[in-house]
Amino acid sequence: MDPYEKYIASNPSKCIVCGSAFASERSAITKEFTGEYYSFCSSSCLGTFEADPEKFVRFEEEEENGH
Repeated sequence: MDPYEKYIASNPSKCIVCGSAFASERSAITKEFTGEYYSFCSSSCLGTFEADPEKFVRFEEEEENGH
């Protein structure tokens, strides 16, 4: 199983930008950033992420750590 397939199989279906839930296995909108894959519910959310990806990756890490 390649890294993208592992991501789809194990990643919760939640847009990193807006928090919207969706079926990640059906998402055609994905982006690799620093070796991780992220799925988006819309091209608008992808554009927002691409403008400042560190903002969203940092926020996701803080949520996971409880800060």
